[in-house]
Amino acid sequence: MEIITNSNQLKKELGLLGSFSMGFADVGADIFLALGLIAAYAHGLMPLALLVAAIVYVTSGLSYAELGSAIPVSGGSSSFGKRAFGQLVGFIAGWGLMLDYTIDIALFAVASAGYMSFFFPGMSIPFAASGMIFLLLLVNLLGIRESSFVNSALTVVVIAILIVIVDLGYTSAFSLDRFAAGITPVASDPGVNSFLYSITLAIVAFVGIESISQGAEETRRPERVIPRATLMAIFFVLLFAFLLSIMALGIVPWQVLADHMDSPLVPLVQALPFANLLVPIVAFAGFLVCLVSANTGIIGVSRVAYFMSNAGMISRRVNWVHPKFRTPWITITLFSLIAMVLAYSGDMIFLGELYAFGALTAYTVTNFSLLKLRFAEPGLPRPFKVPLNIKVGRGELPLVTVFGAVACLAIFYLVATLHVQGRNFAALWFIAGFAYFFLYRAYNENRNFREAVEKVQKIVF
Repeated sequence: MEIITNSNQLKKELGLLGSFSMGFADVGADIFLALGLIAAYAHGLMPLALLVAAIVYVTSGLSYAELGSAIPVSGGSSSFGKRAFGQLVGFIAGWGLMLDYTIDIALFAVASAGYMSFFFPGMSIPFAASGMIFLLLLVNLLGIRESSFVNSALTVVVIAILIVIVDLGYTSAFSLDRFAAGITPVASDPGVNSFLYSITLAIVAFVGIESISQGAEETRRPERVIPRATLMAIFFVLLFAFLLSIMALGIVPWQVLADHMDSPLVPLVQALPFANLLVPIVAFAGFLVCLVSANTGIIGVSRVAYFMSNAGMISRRVNWVHPKFRTPWITITLFSLIAMVLAYSGDMIFLGELYAFGALTAYTVTNFSLLKLRFAEPGLPRPFKVPLNIKVGRGELPLVTVFGAVACLAIFYLVATLHVQGRNFAALWFIAGFAYFFLYRAYNENRNFREAVEKVQKIVF
């Protein structure tokens, strides 16, 4: 039974800009990080790899827009999965999201520190990343309004800088011949396996649209704001992803981007006019947007854990809200500290693999939840609906979501097949999650622990 008392209610502080900035900051930061990762495996076909990954992003984003406006509570795909399929599916989605957001905090804190190292070459990136996470922890403890203000302000600055880079790049340095020279048959360069691997990394460039629905319970008029913020985020993220990837390959060889995996936009801007002025600005923008993404990760993981606690999936103690600041302070502190430890690993490819696992789990559950609820609850008020629907029985089948669900499963298969380290760690994470779920439910319902342990053993072995 779901119990949410008034003392545990979150404050409604988010408007359109705050909601949009959560979605854009989390995904927009991926561009500052992912171009080098993708180029290392897709070579001159980087835009094509991004295009394939974008299909999952757009279709899943539209599903989030519909469900987030119809079911405006914290939890995102966890709340959607619980409503559509029950407690276990809701837990699986939430458990995957907790992995995703915790990796997000660590990954982008490290990336932010990498861009900061342009100004302080001798600094320790792991130490700086952990320090940034600690500062974000304090900001988030104060409240969603303060955290949202940081996101909104930095997002506006970053968008302005990206517009300047794109304009200068295409008008002064872009070469269509250089870009066209990199378009080669997949089989010969980069090779089929390498290109498929690049698609799984390209997913990293489109992770984060979930963040908008995570803040639904703290959003004013969510039935209107969430769809608008989601569509705005989809448009701007796609715009900059494709403009920057095409522009980059028309200015510098893909090898240069791959060699600067931690800060791929810096060598790109070094080839533009006014490089002496622009490079520090871009390094600062990369520092800012990656910091905002880490901040959004803290918001996301604390809210999904808050929802799961209120829904009885994890310990009730997790949902305690600070009496003064009205923030879920236990989850903010716990996951920020875990991310600080992860930030010391410094292995960005490994963190990127785990990032994709958590995101695809959430995207897959969201798409299938929408399909189920279209028929299970056809009368559910939907301020926004995914387009291209076919009337089937008492419900409507959204073709876009069907395509998105199939695409999620296909790329999930690629990620699981090609990322051995990430697959093994993710398997351990979900095995631990299943064990916790059944044991906690047995404890919560005063059932026989021996029966619960036997059920866990069957799942694991």
